[in-house]
Amino acid sequence: MESSSFLQKLGTCLVAGLVVAALLLVLGNSGSLAWFPPIVVFSLVGAALLAAVVFPVVWQGLERRQRINSEQVYGWLYGIIRYCLAFNIASFGWKKLFGLQFVVPAEVAAQPMNQQSGEWLTWYYFGYSVAFGLVVAGLQIVGAGLLLFRRTLLLGVFVLLAVMGNLVLINVFYHLNAGALVQSVVLTVGLLFLLWTERARVVALLLRAHSAVPTPTLAGSTRLLLRLSALGLSLLFVWYLASQLP
Repeated sequence: MESSSFLQKLGTCLVAGLVVAALLLVLGNSGSLAWFPPIVVFSLVGAALLAAVVFPVVWQGLERRQRINSEQVYGWLYGIIRYCLAFNIASFGWKKLFGLQFVVPAEVAAQPMNQQSGEWLTWYYFGYSVAFGLVVAGLQIVGAGLLLFRRTLLLGVFVLLAVMGNLVLINVFYHLNAGALVQSVVLTVGLLFLLWTERARVVALLLRAHSAVPTPTLAGSTRLLLRLSALGLSLLFVWYLASQLP
C-alpha cells in the first residue's frame, strides 16, 4: 500500500477514537456493570481520544522509516470502526426488543401533554406502535450485521444512514438529552466516514451507471420543462389548497 497523507491517518484515527469512546459510554451508561464504574469509563474514553490524536504522529514517523505496515494498520482501524458501530447500533435495536426504549413511565404519561418535555413526547409517540418499534429495531440490527461483511458494508451504511440521520434530527429538534445527541452524531459521523471510503463505488453506482428505466423520446428542453413542472405544479396545487382555508 502506498504511503498515505497525515490527514488521512489523523481522520481515520479520530473516527476510530470517537466510535470507541461512544461504545464505552454506552457500556458505562447501562449502570449494570459493577466492574465498570464512571471513573473507569471516563478514563478509558480519555485514553481512546488521546490515542486518536497521538498515534497518527507516531504512525507517520514509522511509515517514513518503513517500520510499519500501513495497510495492516488501516485494516485494524477500519475493523475497529465497523465493529464498534455494529455493536453500538445493534445494542439500541436489542434494547427496543427488550422494552428498554420507547417506554414512558406511568407517572410521566399521566401528566398533561402540554407539560411533557420533547424527549418524553418523542418516546410516547414512537412507543405508541409496537410494530414501528420492531421495524426500527430490525433495521438497526440487520444494518449493523451488514457492516461486518465487506460485500455488504455499503448496503449496511445506506440502511443505517437513513435511520441514524433521522435520529440526529429528532435528537436536535425535539431536545433529547445530550447523551443521546452525542451518540447519534458520532454514529452518523462513523457511517459517513465509511461511505466516504467507498465514494468511488457510490459515484459509479448512483451517478455514472445508466438507468434501466425507459424514458419517452423528447427534446432536451421539453424533457427538462416536464421534470420541473412536477415541482412547480405541485407547489401551485398546494398553494391553491392553502388559499382556500378560512
